[in-house]
Parts: sequence; structure tokens; C-alpha cells
Amino acid sequence: MMKNTLTTLFLICFALFLQAQQNITIQDYLQNSKLKAQQEYGLTYVIEKKGTGNTVKKGDYVKINYSSQLLNNKVFDSTPSNEPFVFQVGYGQVIRGLDLGMTLLQEGSKAKLFVPSNLAYGSKGVGNTIPPNAPILFDIEVLDVMDFKAYNNYMVELEKRERQAFEQRKKEQKATDLKKIHEYALQNKLKVKRLPSGLSYAITKKGKGENAHSGAKMSVHYEGFLLDGSTFDSTKGKKPYVFKLGVNKVISGWEEGLQHFNKGAQGWLLIPSYMAYGPMGIQEEGIDIPENSVLIFNIKVEKIEQTSNAQVRR
Repeated sequence: MMKNTLTTLFLICFALFLQAQQNITIQDYLQNSKLKAQQEYGLTYVIEKKGTGNTVKKGDYVKINYSSQLLNNKVFDSTPSNEPFVFQVGYGQVIRGLDLGMTLLQEGSKAKLFVPSNLAYGSKGVGNTIPPNAPILFDIEVLDVMDFKAYNNYMVELEKRERQAFEQRKKEQKATDLKKIHEYALQNKLKVKRLPSGLSYAITKKGKGENAHSGAKMSVHYEGFLLDGSTFDSTKGKKPYVFKLGVNKVISGWEEGLQHFNKGAQGWLLIPSYMAYGPMGIQEEGIDIPENSVLIFNIKVEKIEQTSNAQVRR
């Protein structure tokens, strides 16, 4: 009985402590932190470093680093490393308090901006992250103040850098995938042929007739594996999968690879991630494929209904 009573008292005290933490006012925070603040527009702010550039005004585009937190020091948002936040001041792209607060700062300045709840997220709050009626503290560094021309130039350069970074990631992922496919083929003693696209295939049993081409209606049995050998999908115990090539109903690895199979053929497709589901992966209908996964398919072609080239072109 004594143990239960102590536990109950502890939980009550802890709950009261959390409530007290949530109910910290801006004035409480300033007193506890011994900060000397200024007030404007219903905001409270502390200039930690005075800037030397232009003062922000409505319509300017600002580039900032920031972190935002509750007054109990719980940080709920911040700019990632080397990814400043850019927005146009005064047009509702951010909460009202931040819009107003930016006009109190200069390029190069650092400041603490205390935003009361009526200029932040109000009586509704944000889910479990920001309680109702909670004031917000922003730590802000103003990196740049731009007009439209400078902003446009910045966005052009940013897009260029992001495209270059994306292409570099693709190049690295392709090299990784091809190495994994080569190792898988060696470990499993598969005599594969690699195509220029990076797709590899192996025919283990020859079929009859011409190979499938774009527009052909195909009926296949298959089992799909990840590199660790786990099966993510299969027609085993089911009807064959029926589809038409060349109409984007299947991944590009199938679109290209199955054109090397004919009726009755059996074999393997070793598909790099960029010809499958890429960085998105897939989680649906019981299928779970992690991002950037090389896919391995064991294929058996049951039937091919070819379509003439003239029909395909139409």
C-alpha cells in the first residue's frame, strides 16, 4: 500500500512539474535567464549580435538559420546544417510573429525572438508538438536580405547545386547497385549478361518463338527477392501475372529485361534500384521494399501474345 501511495504522489508531482513547465511565461523566461529585452508589435526580442547590413522590410526575401522551441527549452524545429530557410517577409509564408519580428532585424544580426501564442499557433496549438496558448522562442541568425533579383539568382544557383548533388547521388547509387548485382551473380553462380542500362539477366531454360517486344501481352510466373534472400512478392500458388509490355504497367527493369525472354523461357532478372522503385521504395498490399533496393526476380514466361509493330505504333 505504501509503495502504491508513493508512486501516485510521484506521478502527481511530475504532472504538476510538466504543467508548470508548459505554463512558463515570457517574463518568467526572461527573469530566469537574466535577459534584457525590447518590445515591439507585441513581440519581445533580444539582440545578441547587431547586424551591419540592411534592415529587413516587408517584401524582402530573407535567408536565415533558426531554431524554435517552447519556453521549457523543448526544441521542435530548426534549419538543417547547410540548409538555410528562405522566405518572403510580410506575405504569410510563416507565422505572424516571425513575419513581424524579421522587420526588427538587420542582415548579419543574431537575436532571440519571443512570440506570444496569439501571434504563433493560438489556442489550437499543433498536435502533440505545440500545446494550446504556448509562446514560442526563436533563435535567429539573418544570413542575407535579398530583393527579387538577388532571390531569383539565389534560387537558380540553389537548383543547380541540388541538381548536381542529385546526379552525383544517382551516379554513386548506380555504382553501388552494379557492384551488388555482380557479387550476387558470383555468389549464386548465375551466368548473367549485363545490358548498357545496368540491368543483368540470365536465361536458365530456353523457350520457343520470338522474344517479347513492346506491346506484347505477357503471362508470367515470378518470385521477387531482396539481396538478403527474403521474398517480397510471388505468384506461387496463384494465377500467372498478366500485363502488356510498353505501357508502363511494370517497372522499367521488367520492361527491358522481359524483351530477352520468349514463350516458355525461364531465368533471372537482376534489377538495379534505379530501374525498380529507387529512393522511394514501396510499402503497399503486403509488399515491403526498402529504398534503393536491388531486386532479383526468378521468371517463367507462360504465354506471349505478340502485337504487330503497326498496332504498337497506333
